[in-house]
Amino acid sequence: MPSVSQFKDAIPRSVQNLPENVDYLFKLVFLGEGAVGKTSLVGRYVYDSFEGDYLATIGTDIHVKMVQLDETVVKLVIWDIAGQDNFAQLRRAYYMNASGAFFVFDTTRIETLERVDEWINALFTVTGKIPLVLLENKVDLESEFTEEEKAAVKKKHGVPIIPTSAKEDTNVEEAFRQMTRDILSKSRDKKS
Repeated sequence: MPSVSQFKDAIPRSVQNLPENVDYLFKLVFLGEGAVGKTSLVGRYVYDSFEGDYLATIGTDIHVKMVQLDETVVKLVIWDIAGQDNFAQLRRAYYMNASGAFFVFDTTRIETLERVDEWINALFTVTGKIPLVLLENKVDLESEFTEEEKAAVKKKHGVPIIPTSAKEDTNVEEAFRQMTRDILSKSRDKKS
């Protein structure tokens, strides 16, 4: 029978070097209409890659990323959830135990922000109030939104809006770091 050491070269170095113990495990969910770039943002963050062709997510795709913030090691389990309406009933089950959420909208398609209330209400009905960040994706293209429209949504929901581009890797890392810090802060407050 082969030993584990014989397979070590087959395991990517990034996985070989992961810490054995993690301090926290957080589930993040990605919400939003179809084709807003949820999968592209996750791919950019987790794998540092960008696929330009659109392929709809069926149900959900789950990805894992280890993150170190200061001395704290966090394992992020990222759920990329389908945006098409025919998956609406499944989404509620996918929200269970989420620690934080990103709502993604496409800056070039105003209709992708029209149902933001519906998405957030469905999420919070399952999870209670958890950290939420809105991602205005595809900012490398011309926006259909005015600053006033974005400010109104931001104020109504009391959440930040971070402009991102998965294609150009704009603010993707920063968005995840902010989310991880928000969840860590909330988790530590619960403990004390």
